[in-house]
Amino acid sequence: MEPLRQLAKDKLSGKKVYAVMSAKGGVGKSVISSLLALTMGRTTLIDLDIHTMAISKLFGLEGMLHEVTKNGIEPFEVKTVKIVSLSGIVKDNYVLLPGGNQSSIMESLVAYSHIDTKTVIFDLPPGLGDEILVLERISNFTPIVVTTPSKVSKKVVDYLIRYLRERGKEPKVLVNLAYIDCGGKVVKPFGEYDGFGLPIDPSIEDYIGRIQDYEGIVKEKLKEFILSL
Repeated sequence: MEPLRQLAKDKLSGKKVYAVMSAKGGVGKSVISSLLALTMGRTTLIDLDIHTMAISKLFGLEGMLHEVTKNGIEPFEVKTVKIVSLSGIVKDNYVLLPGGNQSSIMESLVAYSHIDTKTVIFDLPPGLGDEILVLERISNFTPIVVTTPSKVSKKVVDYLIRYLRERGKEPKVLVNLAYIDCGGKVVKPFGEYDGFGLPIDPSIEDYIGRIQDYEGIVKEKLKEFILSL
């Protein structure tokens, strides 16, 4: 095994590893990753969505750089969550990487980061790509698939779920924007769905840049979901 890959694998050895993924963009995956990390408590959240680096934007960390010590890349600390993101290395610059380089960057981000929590959450870019293959090589992760009840999401998520099952991994499916809680009455504007449903909460938009301050109904519902992991 390559030394870099082995180092990344060693960093995750013995830890609970969750990979939050989606079959398509625009389903609220990074918001869910952030809220899961905040709800679980002492957790390391690693942003592997190296195209958008949305985690930094959600936590208000744009423009900040990771400190590097003898322990490696030091995560940003927000409440009980330790955050590692490529944005903490390249700052506000955009990144364009050929496929092969993506894998190396992701393995390096894990290998050289200081990870001292028992739980690690990865926020992956949407779709089936190198990121899932990288995680398969360095960890025994539990996949959490985020989708919505829209017809398009239902169709494309089947491919991702089928792939994961063929690889011997049973995904936990989170359906974002699944229903509206009208004073205790559940209204499903997009129809029925398969998976663990999360309510629609328009107020989340007000917490972009300070997601750590959100304490609304979506976070409360995620507490129930975590018990099933």
